[in-house]
This record gives sequence, C-alpha cells and structure tokens, in this order.
Amino acid sequence: MIILGINDVGHHNSAASIVIDGQLVASIEEERISRIKMDNAYPHQAIAEALAIAGVTAEQVDVVALAGLSRWDQKPYVDTLFKYMAKVAKQEPDIKKFYWNQQPARLTRLFKQRQKPAGVLADKPTQTVEHHLAHAASAYYASPFADERVAVISLDGVGDFSWGSVWLGEHGKLQQIEYLPYLNSIGLLYSAVTIYLGFKATRHEGKVLGLAAFGNPEPLLSRLLAHTNQTDWANLFDARLARIALQFAKEVGQSALRELCEGLSQEDVAAGIQAYTEHLICAWIQLQAQQLGVNKLAVAGGVFANVKLNQRLLALPEIDNIYVHPNMGDGGLATGAAYEVYSRLQNGLTPKLQPHVYLGTEINRENALAALEKSGLAYSEPENLSYRVAELLAAGKVVARAAGKMEYGPRALGNRTVMAACHDKSINQWLNEKFARTEFMPFAPVIIEEQAHAYFPDWREHHVAARFMTLTYDASSVAQRNIPAAVHVDNTARPQVIRRVDNPAYYDIINDYYRLTGVASVINTSFNMHEEPIVRTAEEAILAFQAAQLDALVLDGFLIEQAV
Repeated sequence: MIILGINDVGHHNSAASIVIDGQLVASIEEERISRIKMDNAYPHQAIAEALAIAGVTAEQVDVVALAGLSRWDQKPYVDTLFKYMAKVAKQEPDIKKFYWNQQPARLTRLFKQRQKPAGVLADKPTQTVEHHLAHAASAYYASPFADERVAVISLDGVGDFSWGSVWLGEHGKLQQIEYLPYLNSIGLLYSAVTIYLGFKATRHEGKVLGLAAFGNPEPLLSRLLAHTNQTDWANLFDARLARIALQFAKEVGQSALRELCEGLSQEDVAAGIQAYTEHLICAWIQLQAQQLGVNKLAVAGGVFANVKLNQRLLALPEIDNIYVHPNMGDGGLATGAAYEVYSRLQNGLTPKLQPHVYLGTEINRENALAALEKSGLAYSEPENLSYRVAELLAAGKVVARAAGKMEYGPRALGNRTVMAACHDKSINQWLNEKFARTEFMPFAPVIIEEQAHAYFPDWREHHVAARFMTLTYDASSVAQRNIPAAVHVDNTARPQVIRRVDNPAYYDIINDYYRLTGVASVINTSFNMHEEPIVRTAEEAILAFQAAQLDALVLDGFLIEQAV
C-alpha cells in the first residue's frame, strides 16, 4: 500500500512523504526545492520529488494523507480557544478586544476550501490527520519501542488550535490521553522571547537556547512562574501570559513581555525562558510517565528541537530512553499523517525504528560529474577518498561533503555536511563568518560510536536519539581536551553518534581522522549559507562551496580542492 503524506496547511515547512507498506521511503520539504527557508507554499514540487525519490507514480498512490484538519473539523478546537479567551479577557482588555474583532472571521473561515494536489492525486481517496496526532504518529511509529507501552508527547507553538497532546502508544496504535489548549503554549512564549531578543520566530529559537548558557535565569524565571498555574495545564497561563501567547509577534504580546523582562540583559532573558521551559515541561512529563506507567518516551513537535530540554527529559528517573523524531518540526507532519492513515487502514502499525534520515534528493556519480563539468572546476577521484579527506581535516582544512541522499529534517548528518577539526575554539567565529551566520552555540560534533562513551559518559548504545543529533550530553575531560570547539560554555555538546552501518563513507572519514590524530570527532555543521535551506543538488553544493570559500568539497566520489 502506497500512501502520500502532505503537510500543506501549516505556517511553515510544507512537505511530502511516501510510506510504502508502513515504511517511510522518501520525504522532502518544499523549501529544499524552492530555496525559500521554511517555505509554506503548497508543496507541489515536494510531492513530485517525493514520488520520484520513491520510484512511484501518482497513479500508484492508494491514499493521500493530509496533516491538519479541515476548517470545519477544527471548529471544536476553535470553540475551546474562544471559551478560554472569554475567561481571560476579563483581566486583559486587549484579549477582550481581540475576542470581539475575531468573531466574524470565526464564522467565515469555515467556508474556505482546502487546496488539492494536482492531477490524478486530486481524485485519490483522502484522509485528514489532526496536527498533533500527526506529530505523535511520526514519533511513535518510527521509534524503536515496538512491543512496549510508550508515552507519546507532541508540543509546539500551535497547530489545529492546540499546542500539544499526550498519547499512549501500545500494540501499534495511539490512544488519546490529553490535548493542551492553544493559549497556554510554552512554545509560543519561547517564540515571543525569540522575537524580543531580536531574532526570527520559528527559525532562531536555537540561538536563544545557546545564549541562555551565558545568563542567570533569575529573576525572569520567578516572574514567569508567578503568572503560571503549574498544577493545571488546562489553565496553565494567567491572562498576562495568555496575552503574549495570543499575539506573540505583535505589540500586544511584546509589550506584556517587555514588562516581564524589564531591567534584564539579553543573556538573563534567554536563561529565564530556557529554565522556565525545562522546569515546567520536565515536571509535567514526569507526571505523565508516572500516571501512564511507562519508562519510554517518544516525542515530536518544534518544542523538542530544544536539545537541552531533551537531555533533561532523558535524565528523569522515570525515563529509560527517549526517541525524538528527527524531523520534529512541521516538516515531519507529512510523515506522521502517512503513518497514521496506514495504521488506520491496517488496524495498527507496529513501531519500527527509522534507521536513517537519508530520504531526499540524491547526489550520485552521474549528476555530480555533470555539475562539475558544467562548473569548470578541477577535480580528482581519489582511490582512498576517506583517507584523503581525513588528511585535509588533520591539516586544518574545512571540507564539505555532498553525497548520497539528502537528509530529512533540520540536521545535516553527513550527506550535506561541512566538516572541520574542533581543537581550536576560534573556529566558531571564523567558520560562522564564512557562512554569514550569527550563533551562540558551538558547532556540533560527529563522533564514531566506538568512542562516544569516552567523550560523553552518559551516552548509551540504545540512545538512538543521539544518532540524529537531537539532544545534548555533558562532555568528559577527554572531550574538553580534544574537541573544545564543540563544547559549549555549560560543558555540553550535541553529538551525532555515527555507526558505520548507517553511513559507511561518512563514518570512514571520521574513523580515518581518528587513526591519523587520535581524536574521534570533528565538527559537523549543515552545508548551507545563512538563511538558506540545506543544499540539495550537486549544482547547489558547488555554488555554496564557492560562496563560502571552503578548502575542499566531496561531491559523491569526487574531490575538489581550493587552489592555494
């Protein structure tokens, strides 16, 4: 059975995925093709590309799975929002004004039709999957927890007028436990702080996370908690915080936030919102695990892009292991919708770990060679490519690798990656300058699995989340000595633990570097210029290589070295 999953109604990251007989075989976001970061246009190009990657035609698709409810099916969630809004409006005149201004749109929005995919797909059987159920399905069905009871949590800014949900995953099905009302969104509060600090919401929350390590969480943490009902997540925010969540990007929300942050440095504001997020979500998930009687956790949604939060969750005494869906943001909704529809039609789908994220457009020998010939660049085809690249890295060179299928999700994991030695902390400044980036966290390291425990003592082989660079670990003295450029000021790092079975060519480079230097890790950062999506094609890889003036580029089996 072939299911096409589509995310087409979100605010960002429209995407398409193909699931065949319960297995994810292709997925790509529209941004990777349009080159518009976090593109939310209808994913016509992504649909066509996903079908091509999977090797199937539109005619062969059995069912189209749409992430996100229709306007009419959203009505109960909208009604819940307005009921909550009416309650908090008694304390906040701005919410009351918004409430009455939105009444006409509350009705007229119900009649807006959803766009359909092109051609024969428009007439295919279609099922819709609620936003947070799609997130939950992406986490549960791709997890390694096949025969276990699993707490499945989705948390993000907002989707289908909720900001989160709780599910029990068991016997290949998801049982709904709880939905969280929109105006209590910690995700939107974090985005409001992102804007307040001068960054872009939904793009730069990671910069807030990095900045937080330089600050003091007090007094903002206490100020926020004073407006929070920690024991009732259905009424988590008081009217002041609800006002921020309701219009987090506008003056109504930002003015309320400014009052809370008065007199505080940027670093202390970032530290305060990060501590608040960790404190509340960890305590709440701890309670969920206790009530459900589980010790495994599968999560998705943009909140779980917060790698420090994920480290805290894994450290909870109730939690033995955590799986973070590698494309935890809205780009993963197409996958979750396809999984959920397949499960419905087959009366369940036993979870099976998605072993890798190489699900996108492929750079192979043929198209790499064509791009090189067109560029006029000199190139070689070394017999022992991995050793030659390791030599370059050991000599202090910066090397990009664009080979095989493009990664699914926000993390580059070897196939669209830039590598460099990380013994010199100054690399964070000058490499950021090459890519026109402004970051507060160090670059993340990739490390061969055999040495992961020596560098990150809390890492365990069953921590599959670390294969996808979705959580941080405390760094050992070995890591602090050997890879200081990859260790943050709070002594944590966000590693990709690479196994040879997952990506032999990439692994061999790191392993050869280890043999040459005695250091089992190098920097791995995504291959793209600032505010651009990760490169997709061989042509884009060459352009980015030239724009950043890197030392070398691996393009499939070819090597291009910058003339000295």
